[in-house]
Amino acid sequence: MATSSTKVVELGFAEPPDNPLTADSFPNKIGGKPAWLNLAHVLTAEDVLCGICKKPMVLLVQLYTPEDYPPEAFHRSIYVFCCKNGACHKTSWRKSLKVFRSQLPKYNPYWPPPNEESNGDDSNEYANCSSEKFTAVNYCVVCGLHGSKKCGKCNKAYYCSKEHQIIHWTSGQHKIHCNTTTPSLDDDNLCSKLVLFPEFEVVSEPEGNLVKDSENGEVDDSLSNLDNGNSRALVPVGDEIYENTQVNVDKAFLKFQKKVEPYPDQVLRYARLDYECEKNATPLWVSDIGKPMPEDIPSCPHCGQERTFEFQILSTLLNYLQVDHMQNDSLDWGLLLVYSCKDNCHVSDKNYVEEILWRQDFSDEGVNWSRFKSI
Repeated sequence: MATSSTKVVELGFAEPPDNPLTADSFPNKIGGKPAWLNLAHVLTAEDVLCGICKKPMVLLVQLYTPEDYPPEAFHRSIYVFCCKNGACHKTSWRKSLKVFRSQLPKYNPYWPPPNEESNGDDSNEYANCSSEKFTAVNYCVVCGLHGSKKCGKCNKAYYCSKEHQIIHWTSGQHKIHCNTTTPSLDDDNLCSKLVLFPEFEVVSEPEGNLVKDSENGEVDDSLSNLDNGNSRALVPVGDEIYENTQVNVDKAFLKFQKKVEPYPDQVLRYARLDYECEKNATPLWVSDIGKPMPEDIPSCPHCGQERTFEFQILSTLLNYLQVDHMQNDSLDWGLLLVYSCKDNCHVSDKNYVEEILWRQDFSDEGVNWSRFKSI
């Protein structure tokens, strides 16, 4: 995604990956197993336990967001975890979503500096760092979290929790391959597909500053006229869109609808600004209600600096997650908004810093047009 010096909004689109989204490619991705930045320290099941069902959450979105300041943020990734049980979110979404920040300096034991920057000094610095001994952790074969448990029979398969061990034994067919030399990668992948969200690569493009009329190329000034009393919603019906004068929607939703209309398949909007900017970036809201109060976004508990808006996940992402909207307890949201420490503070005794996630739902007056979109 965009670095901190970029002032424009970066739009994220979900695409099937052309190549495996491995850790050494520093991917921006949706679903699948996490591609860990810190190879010696990964999150545990206890770190991402849903506060309602007490089961491990799974990766929803991972973004690689390196920044120039401080030096410890040369490598920087954000991990968003989500419980797949929609009933938990309806009980308390605050206990069903978590976001973590992980970062590393340029010289670290895991990743060499970029080739274009390598020189004699870089080689010496990296040689010193790479000589540091670290033990790569074992990953849960099902979800990719820290595998703190292992199969007592074969001592080869690792798990983050008893629940995932049971799933792997039954749905993953480990009971057939345990203590055999027959590889079970296909069964492992099938098991992961049952537990994890489908994996997509997030491809980003900068958003244009002006919304153009698709037919005559003139600037669409409707965004500046949302305060008039004649605003109407564009309501999708099948493949057609018509103007419905009977639908009442709030102004924030109309602005959101107009803003995303040129790029209706966007699933993410990244808008973190330079840490020296006087004015922080603001989200594109889907409603005039449900916005966080200042006390809902507390300052960083480690350095005292404010947390600022970094990116938002749109409801269009749900189309890629194989969510059945016809079920009463299906996963749902209007926006998921991530707020992170403005200073990217480095906490020496923490490899992952938990940040703030806020959920905004569509208002009763809003029209969730994205549900009518199909992949």
